[in-house]
Amino acid sequence: MAVAEGILVTAPARPRSFAELVQASPQPLPEVLVPFWAPKSVDGEVCVLFNKDEIDKSAAPFRFSIVLKFLHQRSSLDSIRAFIRARWGLTKQPIVPSMLRPRNVFIQLSTEEDFVKALTREATDINGVVYRVFKWTTDFQEDKEPVFVPVWISLPGLPPNYYHDSFLRCITASLGRYLKRDNPTKRATRTEGARVCIEMDVSKEPLRAFWIGIPRQPHSFLQQVIYETLPT
Repeated sequence: MAVAEGILVTAPARPRSFAELVQASPQPLPEVLVPFWAPKSVDGEVCVLFNKDEIDKSAAPFRFSIVLKFLHQRSSLDSIRAFIRARWGLTKQPIVPSMLRPRNVFIQLSTEEDFVKALTREATDINGVVYRVFKWTTDFQEDKEPVFVPVWISLPGLPPNYYHDSFLRCITASLGRYLKRDNPTKRATRTEGARVCIEMDVSKEPLRAFWIGIPRQPHSFLQQVIYETLPT
């Protein structure tokens, strides 16, 4: 602040650095209001009940969240945050708190783009400690293994005219939820087949092949599916 010819001059505020921006304090959760529901007794057990719409509204701020389950003792949260900031290429730094189980970490992302990028990373380790990644849902329980997991698959022989996102979303619908294609598929620089990541139910027997077109007709073909990262 300075005075020039009787005029009070305020120096412009210093722009915040990238480090200051990404380390900004998390904002309070947006409030979700529900009517007061008194506890009930069912078969002699006390319980509190919410309807599906109320639960869905409460989960909205966490719709782009994932859980990392490390196979061994993980690094500190600060070390994990620094690794994510340096290596994951996200548009915004996520909120990374601990969970009840010491090997688990909650990752709250801000955008769908960052969510898909984090969920489909092929390098699944942080500082050398391997993790498994799961989408967080209201049904997630730390002591149980979720059945919906991201899986990379190859579609050998798929013609390159089917490499478009909208086509791949339809083609993989019988296998799971389409997440993304790899860069060679996106750019059609490898045309012996497509490679995509889907979220699928690994508790079911995986589909090994399906027809594109009416089965056994001259212009149809049987598409083989190779699961690259299918968990045991």
